Amino acid sequence: MDIKNLIRVGLISSINPDNMTAKVIFPDKDDMLSGDLKIVNRGSAKNKCYWLPDIEEQVLCVMDPNSKNLNDGWIVGSYFSDVDAPPISDLDKCHFVFQDGSFFEYDRKNHVLTIDIKGEIDIKASGNIKINGKIIYLN
Repeated sequence: MDIKNLIRVGLISSINPDNMTAKVIFPDKDDMLSGDLKIVNRGSAKNKCYWLPDIEEQVLCVMDPNSKNLNDGWIVGSYFSDVDAPPISDLDKCHFVFQDGSFFEYDRKNHVLTIDIKGEIDIKASGNIKINGKIIYLN
C-alpha cells in the first residue's frame, strides 16, 4: 500500500453495532467505500467501552499497510471542525453532550459533576445506595 493511503479522512457510511465496525466513504477517492473497519475504543478486555460514531460523522482512519486495498484498517476517532465545532471550550472540563441536549460534565477545577438528562434516570445497585453531602436537596 502506498504510504499516502495509510492515514485517511472519511465519512461514516454505515455501522455494524454487533461487531463495532463501520464502513467509511473517502471523498478524496471518488467516494470509494471501505470494507468494515474496526472502531478503536477505550477498552475491550476487562473494562469495556462501547461508543459508536454517527452516520456522516467525519473520522480519521488508519489503514492496514498489508492490505491491498482500503478494506482493512481502523477508525481511530472523529474530530471537531468548522462544521462540527466543540460544544464547550474549557481546559478543566470533561463534557459529553448528546443529540437531545442531555449532557454530563465534570469540572475538575471546581470539583463539580453536572448531569442534565432530558428523560428518565434509572439507577440500579446490587447493594446499598448511599448519598452523602453537606446539604441534600430533593425536589
